[in-house]
Amino acid sequence: MLDMTELRSRYETVRVTEDSKDKIIEACLELLSCVQSLEGDLHREKNEYQDQKVLVENYREKAKGFEEEAKNSRVELEEKSRKEAKLKFASVLVDGDHMNVSAMFPHNIFTQTKSLQFRDKFVQMGQKGGRQAARALIEAVQDHVQEVVSDASPNICYKIRVYANMAGLANTYCNASVVSSQGIVRSFIQGFNMEDALCDFVDAGSGKECSDVKIGALLERDCLDIHCQRIIFCGSADNGYARILGPHRKSNRISLVEGPPFADELKDLASVFATASFPEVFRSEKLPRRVSFGGITATKIPTPPQTPAPNYADIAKNTPSMSNDSSLTTNSPTKALPTGGVKLSVCKNANGERVDSPLQFSTKGKIDVLKQHKFCNQFHILGSCSWGEKSCIFKHEPGLVEKECNDVSCINGHRCPHGNCGRDCKFPHNVDTRIVTRI
Repeated sequence: MLDMTELRSRYETVRVTEDSKDKIIEACLELLSCVQSLEGDLHREKNEYQDQKVLVENYREKAKGFEEEAKNSRVELEEKSRKEAKLKFASVLVDGDHMNVSAMFPHNIFTQTKSLQFRDKFVQMGQKGGRQAARALIEAVQDHVQEVVSDASPNICYKIRVYANMAGLANTYCNASVVSSQGIVRSFIQGFNMEDALCDFVDAGSGKECSDVKIGALLERDCLDIHCQRIIFCGSADNGYARILGPHRKSNRISLVEGPPFADELKDLASVFATASFPEVFRSEKLPRRVSFGGITATKIPTPPQTPAPNYADIAKNTPSMSNDSSLTTNSPTKALPTGGVKLSVCKNANGERVDSPLQFSTKGKIDVLKQHKFCNQFHILGSCSWGEKSCIFKHEPGLVEKECNDVSCINGHRCPHGNCGRDCKFPHNVDTRIVTRI
């Protein structure tokens, strides 16, 4: 018979052993679960590694592509820079025009130049001189640009535009006895145009401000052009250019070239912009003139207001008859204003309005020619302008004075020359022509 105590002892031993086995089994199960989890993580890591490897390969391929593109871009940029360097230029704007009243009025002494003229030696040589003048101007501009533009491109080109009334300019040189014929001046201009592809001597037309308008338009365009490194402005003697240059006074790309002394309004701008002079190219003085009075030749009369204006009555009295001139005369002989001891008077009607004598008319063709030139009547008829040289570049027009004017030499209209014309007319109408007083 088994001893219960021994049996119990054996049971406890077996139980402990079984409990240990269960714990080992549980531990193995936990271990297996952990292994399975690690295997899953490893699989995921392998997948991620493969993905990363693919991405790296893709990045490497893209990087190679980017490097190739960057290399091509550098080449393209360098090529673009070279091309842009070829586009850089300096613009040379020259007012070669003049205000040639004697070309329109052969008997008028009031003539003046307001521009830069090339030196006589160039003009006198015709085509050869034109070539030399263009080359001398280019070289002078090159030296100036290299002096004032620190980063000037060595390949910069020079666009030269000279604007002038060619017919009037040729006549001016002939009148000044610089050349013997207008053909020499035309040959000079041809030579100037032939010397360089970017040198242009342009006929701007016969209007008073044709050159001004074209030069002003080019200046505005060049100021906006990023390829324009310098603007060389050659128009020193014309106050009108102060209005064109004034808005650009803060620009550091404009140079003013002085030939004749700067006009009053340009003197202020000359202190703002860089200045230069090209004495080897341009005259330093205005072109001298010969003007005629019928068959009499006289030397140049200084331009008002530097000297007192001649008295119109004296001029009319001393000027020989113009009845044989075919340029711009009235249909009837012109009567000289009374002078000497004769007292001039202004006629008034009962309303205090000025009563002028009826006007004598020229032909429509001659009047149309005059209108194109837009002359200042006071300056060209009386010899001086009451509005002053600074204010008058002709575009101003003083208002008509209908009643209070007592100026004997007044040239403004005080009544419509056509009577009651019935049109939108700026002249007074319905003026009582019955004279009651003279003052």
